[in-house]
Formats: sequence, C-alpha cells, structure tokens
Amino acid sequence: MEYRNEPPQEQQPYDIPPLKPGNWLWQSILATLFCCMPFGIVGIIYAVKVDSLYFNGKYEESEQMARKAKVWTLISVGAALLYWILWIIMFATGNLPEYMENIIESNASGYNF
Repeated sequence: MEYRNEPPQEQQPYDIPPLKPGNWLWQSILATLFCCMPFGIVGIIYAVKVDSLYFNGKYEESEQMARKAKVWTLISVGAALLYWILWIIMFATGNLPEYMENIIESNASGYNF
C-alpha cells in the first residue's frame, strides 16, 4: 500500500453574504402618505432598489441604497414635523388668520371677495 504525501487541501470557506440591509420600504410608503410626498417618493425609489441589488450580489450598492432610503424617509418625516410646528406656532401666536388672508388675497385670480 502506497501513501502519498499530498498536502492537505485547503477548505474553501463558503462565501457568506453580509446580512441584508433593511430596505425602509414600508416606512417610506407611510412617510409618503402621511408626511411629505416628494421626499417620500424619493425614499420609495431607493427602498425598492435595495432587495434587487442585494440578491444580485451587489452588497455594497445595496447598503448605499438602504442608507439613501433611510435619509430621504427621515427628511420626509422631518419636513412634515417642521410644517406642523410652524402651523401650530402661527395658530398659537394669532398670526394664522392674517397669514391665510394674505394667501387668499395674493392668489385670488380675478375673484376679489
């Protein structure tokens, strides 16, 4: 019986992909519906790209799209909060009726009441 002195073969480690990043899709949809539509739509566009990039093996790009979706979703929520805070301040200080009258007067297109 003959034994060969072959070097042990190195076992190839399995290529384990990184964890799939959260895509922020449902958060972006809610931000679009209830907060600021333009920024929320941008968040949805980036959120949709996350899964397809991840499952095509483009892990780094998937991470980038997830970060962008998060940023735009949070911008949408922040814009809505800022909007509501300004309206509450104007209502609390009593400037809301005057502000609304100015909007109506400046935008009345030929109809002066």
